[in-house]
Amino acid sequence: MIKLFNVIEICPFKYSKEEYELPELVDPRSSEDLYERWQKAIATLNLDLNPIKRGSYFVDIETVDDENLKIILKVIFEDIEIEGNDFLASFNRGLILTENDEVLIEPTCCSDLENLKDWQYIFENNSSEWSKLWIGHPWIFYKKENGKIQFSDYTEYMLSELENIESVFEVDESDLKTEINKMKERQINFNNRVINILKEILTA
Repeated sequence: MIKLFNVIEICPFKYSKEEYELPELVDPRSSEDLYERWQKAIATLNLDLNPIKRGSYFVDIETVDDENLKIILKVIFEDIEIEGNDFLASFNRGLILTENDEVLIEPTCCSDLENLKDWQYIFENNSSEWSKLWIGHPWIFYKKENGKIQFSDYTEYMLSELENIESVFEVDESDLKTEINKMKERQINFNNRVINILKEILTA
């Protein structure tokens, strides 16, 4: 079964006090070492979070309570003027797609929660050819066929530069649409929480 998750990136270099030095990694490839360093770093701001998987900086927004969200917002908006009522683009990263707990797609550099719109466009796109799905860079391509959606591997090439695109996996179109609708609802709820907590911070 496929699942989508709205995730935000909690980078230890951003979410730690300046005087705190991140410890050297014993083994940079070890997810346990990465997880331990991440936990020590975010603890300097009293953040109590768990990543979506060991060694990742991505956190499911559904697991972030108001106390932790307040800390995160104070970091994000420390040097940024607060404007408007839509704050999804303020949170780096985006959507993770999994199947049977295996990560199939995760957001890449320069993406944010607002990139849900790019996923939604899959169902507005009438093309039967390969199309680009922006998840940051590198990105991926998708193609709809017989009620299925095929996805390519990550790439930084444009369509015009690729002779052949291979599908690395496919998902049921209706299942993906159901998950995307769930993510939209959760993002609306998350944005409303952000608005309320920012009001609280500004009036404190």
